[in-house]
Amino acid sequence: MPRSSMDEGLQLELFPEPGEPRKSPVHVAHSPLLPTTSPIWAEESEDPGALQRALVRLFPDKDVDIRYTRNRTVILSLRPDRKGRPVLRAHQCFRTAPDEIADAAIQLYLTHARQAQRRRWSHVVTLFHQQTATPPATNAASELDPGVYHDLRAIFDRINARWFDGELDLDITYGDRIARRLMGRHERREPRNLIVVNPVLDHTWVTEWYLEFLVFHECLHEVFPPRPMGERMILHPPELRAREQQHPDYARARTYERWLTGRGWLKLKKAAQKKARQRA
Repeated sequence: MPRSSMDEGLQLELFPEPGEPRKSPVHVAHSPLLPTTSPIWAEESEDPGALQRALVRLFPDKDVDIRYTRNRTVILSLRPDRKGRPVLRAHQCFRTAPDEIADAAIQLYLTHARQAQRRRWSHVVTLFHQQTATPPATNAASELDPGVYHDLRAIFDRINARWFDGELDLDITYGDRIARRLMGRHERREPRNLIVVNPVLDHTWVTEWYLEFLVFHECLHEVFPPRPMGERMILHPPELRAREQQHPDYARARTYERWLTGRGWLKLKKAAQKKARQRA
């Protein structure tokens, strides 16, 4: 949870659930499809930005560096630099945020508060990002990796035809980073959104029916996007969960995923790492 100690970095992902920073650092998988750039300083203006003003207003004695980035997956993060000085990195949309948004972002990371209050702050800043940040551009077809053993494009086309009447217009690709707890994700893009699948799943050991269910789940995010509910930003709205449970493979997919991230994980990880070395 947000704390003043810099022993751990804290990050706020796009649409986290249950809508607040995690207890430990979130290791976000960055792929060439989701590049990040160096921090953007206020080179176009002498204005230090909304977060710096909020920091001075709320915590004038705290020595925290504010840096604005174009990071596409983590909208806020707090961690020390090489000299141990705390650095709050924020998506550039927060540079011109209203005072109440900037105050919420600063308090979320620099104060101790009850869980309910942290959720309110997290909801405020996440909703602001969702409503104001410009999505990255759709990738060229040559940048998408359909896979070696399981053709993601073919899987998506089958799912789209069977469950969505062929109406979805999405890109799909394998990522290049291995993540144990995240088998897939739905990314906002313009003009087409993107499904990114964990590269460990492109293996002969992985059954294709599970990949079909995973792609079905990610397609549901296109139909039922994240939305505010009470004091949280909900990544999986109730209507998404209800539709997901109608899939005939819902129960066994949950069991299968526990095996993937449990007993089967080490073998899959090693196989994915070997394939990555061969491609390099």
